[in-house]
Amino acid sequence: MRFKILIFILLFLPIGCATQKARPYIGDMLRDRPGIDLSKVQTLSFTEVKETIRTERSGFNTLKAKADIIITSPEIKGEFRCKGVVRFQRPGKLRVVGSKLARTAFDMLSDGEDYWFYLPNEKVVYTGRCDSTKERDSSVYISPDDIAALIEYDKLFEGRSAYMETLPAFWLIHILDRRGDEIVPYSRLKISRIDNRVTELTVFTPDSSIKAQASFHDYAEIDDQSIPEVIQIYWPDTDTTLDLNLNSVKVNEPLKPEMFQFKKPRKAEIVKVN
Repeated sequence: MRFKILIFILLFLPIGCATQKARPYIGDMLRDRPGIDLSKVQTLSFTEVKETIRTERSGFNTLKAKADIIITSPEIKGEFRCKGVVRFQRPGKLRVVGSKLARTAFDMLSDGEDYWFYLPNEKVVYTGRCDSTKERDSSVYISPDDIAALIEYDKLFEGRSAYMETLPAFWLIHILDRRGDEIVPYSRLKISRIDNRVTELTVFTPDSSIKAQASFHDYAEIDDQSIPEVIQIYWPDTDTTLDLNLNSVKVNEPLKPEMFQFKKPRKAEIVKVN
């Protein structure tokens, strides 16, 4: 019996340095926050919550939007604001182009296998493999493939185990991955118990530190799909935050394949990362 209990703990609880490096939830921070009506919370099983997430995303295949973009990073010595366009398509394809004063400020692209981050002012394109476990050059302070993966969060469950915590105002789903003989945290979803919407997603590195953390706000019903119009993503290793405030959002419209095909800019240096 003791052996079975030990196996259960190893399979379903985060272990080792994971609990030290992952940002913990100490109590329920929403419990006393004004505007949260705890009388409206739902009681659902883990299976029901997971199925709700999968069902919600099953009809979401493409996204087109304009965006007000804010980037905050030591690499740019503060805050940068611009207008932009966002294009997303399953699986893992993303294009975000930022413009300021009628000029391209940056162009980031992921085709699901490789990513490119073009900075015209520096005349350089950083490129690498998507979802690489190797450390990246700090010059790539925004990872296009991470953005695509964070939007496509229903895929996090594929081939992985998970368990759920129930708190007064939200659920926490911990998704675990096996690396050799170890069970390590892979990601963590925070879901509102009032409307079943994902409000926060944390993705971990192989050593259980935080790789990227996203928050989703201001959901809107667009063509029968629930879409967050405010997305904020933070990368701790480069201390960079990307804010996407979406408008003119359209979902499930066909996107041209060339939108996700990289074309080398003239006079730009190609720097391979990882």
